[in-house]
Amino acid sequence: MTDKEKLLGRVRMYDFALVEVIEYLDGHPDNAAALKYYNEMRTAFDKAAAEYEDAFGPLTAREVDTCSGHWTWIDDPWPWEGAED
Repeated sequence: MTDKEKLLGRVRMYDFALVEVIEYLDGHPDNAAALKYYNEMRTAFDKAAAEYEDAFGPLTAREVDTCSGHWTWIDDPWPWEGAED
């Protein structure tokens, strides 16, 4: 497994945890432990996503840098395409 695959796996893991805890919080909005867990997972997700984007480019089109005057999103394989490094 490449470093890119490992890092993307971490991003996906934290994203999944966030989806699950958000659904739980929808039914239990005052649960202090769930709120704490949400904050921990959000911090971990943000860190892993930033680390991935610094090394391999944006995870979604929302993070594309357009300062060059070119839509760079199409230049590289997308994260889910599993292209060789």
